[in-house]
Amino acid sequence: NAVVVEKGEMCCVDTATGLLTLGATSATLRPIGYFEDDATGDGTATTRVRLFDEIRVHWWDNDTGGTPVVATDLGNLCYVLDDRTVTGDPTGASAAGRVWGVNTTNGVAVEMVGFDDSGA
Repeated sequence: NAVVVEKGEMCCVDTATGLLTLGATSATLRPIGYFEDDATGDGTATTRVRLFDEIRVHWWDNDTGGTPVVATDLGNLCYVLDDRTVTGDPTGASAAGRVWGVNTTNGVAVEMVGFDDSGA
């Protein structure tokens, strides 16, 4: 909210709020790219960000009965609940991937966990 950004400045997701902000000293920020435009945030404004790396997200249903994924989970892992649903609860669950968006209509945008050739 009320953050003034300039094109080319570091863009971070604040995992405490789920909002984008400038790079700063904080334990809750995750750098994701550069702001592409000058802007003043109001908590709901949209802006373009050039990501450090190209990503692909997949939309999954959100957990409605236990621990749903919420906006403050942006940048954090979510977990497999079933074949169509992700959850915020890691208890006994496999990681699905990193949360990039939460929407009441579309569900949860997840950058899925990949595996390399080593089997890791």
